[in-house]
Amino acid sequence: MIEIVSHNHASELILVSGAYLEQDESENNRPLGYAYRLAEAPHAYDSEPPLLLSILERGKTAGVAMRIPPYGGIILSRIGAKVEAAVIQLVRYLREIDVQISGIIGPAAEAQAFSDCWVEGMLNVSARINMRMRISEARSVADLPLSPGQLRLARPEDHPLMARWITDYSENVGKPISFDIAKSWTEALIQNQQLHIWDIEAPVSIAAVDRPTRNGIAIHSVYTPPEYRNKGYATSSVLLLTQKMLKDRYSFCCLYTDLSNPTSNSIYAKIGYVPVADALMFDFI
Repeated sequence: MIEIVSHNHASELILVSGAYLEQDESENNRPLGYAYRLAEAPHAYDSEPPLLLSILERGKTAGVAMRIPPYGGIILSRIGAKVEAAVIQLVRYLREIDVQISGIIGPAAEAQAFSDCWVEGMLNVSARINMRMRISEARSVADLPLSPGQLRLARPEDHPLMARWITDYSENVGKPISFDIAKSWTEALIQNQQLHIWDIEAPVSIAAVDRPTRNGIAIHSVYTPPEYRNKGYATSSVLLLTQKMLKDRYSFCCLYTDLSNPTSNSIYAKIGYVPVADALMFDFI
């Protein structure tokens, strides 16, 4: 029997479902990392409260689903039960509470099943694959030659340029955000010392860390403006940033890659990232 349980606070979700998510920490980094962050700061991402759901089978956690504003999509974990049965109950619950959903991101099989179920029987609604992704993790890094320059933390004076780059990055990955949101997020990344710059007398590339969990942390927002590409700056940034995180306290770093971009996937493989799972992102249109 599948049951959907709603949590008022992320700490409650962690208490009920944290151990389940940690069984596959890299693959579940999104829901797990967001839960940890929201447990510390309930309005870390938006003033609108998140939707935090545990999927239980016979009283035991079999998955997690959440919606974290300002994003309107569902974030889904790996489901450790019959996927179709769990997704049917989840969709039924979401329709009962009349929540608006713009898409789904999650493990490939789960995201596909949810997408199919969500659009079934709905007039004028269809699903479109936004991105096919691969989740990879690194527990060590290769000894590769570095590009000229150095990795440094972004500083407050970098904020205007970094906000533009975060805006450009979000458009590149198919998740466009407004410049005002980019400014707010960039300010938080700089304040939390999460945004890193590859610098050659001026910024040429960026990479950020976020969603720390018990043993790992995610690297994201890897972006090089077109005029600085094909010089190895992103490779150098990710390599040194991964190395730094592994030396600090983490057992692994994880990241999402776009499977339609073989260049970035080969770069991460050279650094030491190993695939652990595939994921899908759908938009509902």
